[in-house]
Amino acid sequence: MQTSIDKLRTRGLAVTPQRLAVMASLENRYDHPTAEMIFQSVRRQLPTISCNTIYKTLETLYDHGLIIKVNPLHEVARYDGHTEPHAHLVCRQCHYIGDIPWNALRSLNLPTEALAGFQVEYPALTLWGLCPQCQAESPKQEE
Repeated sequence: MQTSIDKLRTRGLAVTPQRLAVMASLENRYDHPTAEMIFQSVRRQLPTISCNTIYKTLETLYDHGLIIKVNPLHEVARYDGHTEPHAHLVCRQCHYIGDIPWNALRSLNLPTEALAGFQVEYPALTLWGLCPQCQAESPKQEE
């Protein structure tokens, strides 16, 4: 298993305390935090870090494939430090995001002609719906 230092070096990135702290913050989280949540977490370890540094670091890590930006179409991006192929469950009401381990994403057999020259870098699947809590709070629809 590659360490964070190895991952950064493999991608030609400088190993900095800021990058290591952001990666460590995401490593054991499954709540797909926002940049602000990551900032609050990292700030405990690096009190002088700025929010701007967090945003720049997240974009660098994302650009180099070290993290995933889960839902960039919402008003706030959420981040995932787990880059192995997996699917996401997204609640359209409360924006909860959960993971589904799914090895089938590794071997998607997509028709070449449908891709029209598009090069897939990271296969992702997002399933939209309502989480159990939002279902319980939503009024039942008449059938």
